[in-house]
Amino acid sequence: MASYIDKLQKVPPKTRLIAFIVVIVLLVSAYIIQFQIPMKTQITDLEKALSDLNSKIHENDSKIKKLDELKIEVKMLQQRLLVLTQQLPPESEVTGLLRQIQNLVNQSGLVLRLWRPESRRLHPSGLYEEIPITLALTGAYHNTAAFFDRVSKLTRIVNILNIRMGGAKTAASGSMDINIDCTAMTFSAVEKKVEAGQTSKNN
Repeated sequence: MASYIDKLQKVPPKTRLIAFIVVIVLLVSAYIIQFQIPMKTQITDLEKALSDLNSKIHENDSKIKKLDELKIEVKMLQQRLLVLTQQLPPESEVTGLLRQIQNLVNQSGLVLRLWRPESRRLHPSGLYEEIPITLALTGAYHNTAAFFDRVSKLTRIVNILNIRMGGAKTAASGSMDINIDCTAMTFSAVEKKVEAGQTSKNN
């Protein structure tokens, strides 16, 4: 050991300094190669993975928010459809509606002289049919007004058109009766009918 130290002391200081620096550089290089570079690579990979996850989380949050908005919109459209369906019944429900109008005539204290459904007319849009009904009524003016008021309060759409009044005369009760001719216009949604060929094919 002493001889090794003696030999080391005989080496010029400058050479020993250079050797020391070389050793330090080699150690630092080894540390960088073995630890620093792999750690930086791992950090970079982890940062990228984290960024991707954050992007996915943000994207999913946006989708969830959009989904909630779509659910609210669907619910509103369903409610609107329900209201419109009540106002514009399908053809299969129109018979009951017309019977309801006839009942309103009786409730209003009017005499129904004529009830005649006219030919249906398909609206140019093709979405619904117009169903005119010719009515001839007799009764007091205030009874007529009560009938029109009851019709206006129906859930479904019924328009009273082409109103003509005349032929006033005194009734047995002492009230003044008049003849009322008008058209009750109601509507029905056009129902899509399955063709016979399609029905048999499905069966």
